[in-house]
Amino acid sequence: MKEKLCEKYFENNVKPKHLRQFKTKTPKGNVIEGYISRKPNKHLGSMVITHVTEKSGKSYDCEQFIQSFPKIHYWDRRHQLKDDDESIIYHCQEKLDGTCLIVYALKDEMGNIIEIIPKTRGKEVADEHVREMFSLVDKKAIEEFYKDNVHANDTLMFELYGILNKHEIAHMDTYIDISLIGAYVDESFLNYIAIKCYSDLDNFKTPDTVFTIEKYPFDNSFSIRWCGINQRLKNYEVSCNETFPTLFDALNEVKLLLQRLNEKYAEYNGRRVIEGVVINGEHSNGGQMYLKIKPKDIEIEAKTLDSVPRRFIVKEIQKYFDEYGTQVREIYESDETHYVRYVNHQLKEEFTYEQIEDPRTRRRIKNIFMEVWDSKIPPKSLQNICEELIRENPDSSIQDLLKIFAKTYPSKKKDSRHVYSILSKRMMV
Repeated sequence: MKEKLCEKYFENNVKPKHLRQFKTKTPKGNVIEGYISRKPNKHLGSMVITHVTEKSGKSYDCEQFIQSFPKIHYWDRRHQLKDDDESIIYHCQEKLDGTCLIVYALKDEMGNIIEIIPKTRGKEVADEHVREMFSLVDKKAIEEFYKDNVHANDTLMFELYGILNKHEIAHMDTYIDISLIGAYVDESFLNYIAIKCYSDLDNFKTPDTVFTIEKYPFDNSFSIRWCGINQRLKNYEVSCNETFPTLFDALNEVKLLLQRLNEKYAEYNGRRVIEGVVINGEHSNGGQMYLKIKPKDIEIEAKTLDSVPRRFIVKEIQKYFDEYGTQVREIYESDETHYVRYVNHQLKEEFTYEQIEDPRTRRRIKNIFMEVWDSKIPPKSLQNICEELIRENPDSSIQDLLKIFAKTYPSKKKDSRHVYSILSKRMMV
């Protein structure tokens, strides 16, 4: 089965070992089964639904391919944008700092749409807390898009961002919203221009373009132009009047401009304003590719430090909770290193093996994971926790209660001594 799916839907760019089998319930109570790809390429998070059991009990086999949002790469030997056309324009859109959300249509055996489902890259259906945030955004444009059954095989890719979903960059002017960052229509990824021109996508909000990189016929160099449409950034622009002999040189200049932009913004606001930019453009070997560009100082920081800084780890752990939020306790109870492997894998793109394996990095991963987990548990005092433990386990000893406490509240293990003291006093009364 896996071999056939790899050949039919993944162009043999995904091997059977990269496909994980799943069976999960959708928000409307339908059950879907199939395989999802974990290969970090253009098929990252893409999946094939092979069986559907509707809420009514009706059950049938099917084959429905869902294209996910591709892995976003840095410029390197394998991932380079086309730069040899006479005329080139690349739009550098703001890299919004939130959760990547893919929206797809679930079809019945007749090909009719029965449900619109949001997913994250690592899961077939978005975790409950992500769906709760998604429920607060205006989905009218999505509903209109999928009203036409011609889009039943198409997927829309969004960034879910705002104060409610704060990661590293604080989008203080947005409580929670979505922006369209990609679209897979008629079995093809749409580039920036196609998304802007496609009539069915007219009503979707997209990230602001910060710069354009341009080259025109008879020019032998590339230029960078500010777009000035983002009001948050408008007063902090840094001039760039030079031209650059290659696209690679222009991209390096964009890194410096982003760094200066953040520095200028921080002078007045005390924080960074932008994580970077993304280009949705054509790969040098053909096909669409997403290329990310981060500020120069962030890039240098990742390459020169002995261990991984706290803020990079926080970002990856936030992603982990995006994927597994409501399942974290269950996963942790069966495998206490699951989150460590996930974070290490995510960090590999920007940091060396030595930096990731540094003891300071390992300690930070554990401590930050527990901090983030603790912050997501509804506030409850240790006094109340102890009263609850005694009430629900009346015949248990203090040692047994401590074991239950450690299992139920692993992020509060540091408080075990205090809990022991409270339990001792309560149980002596």
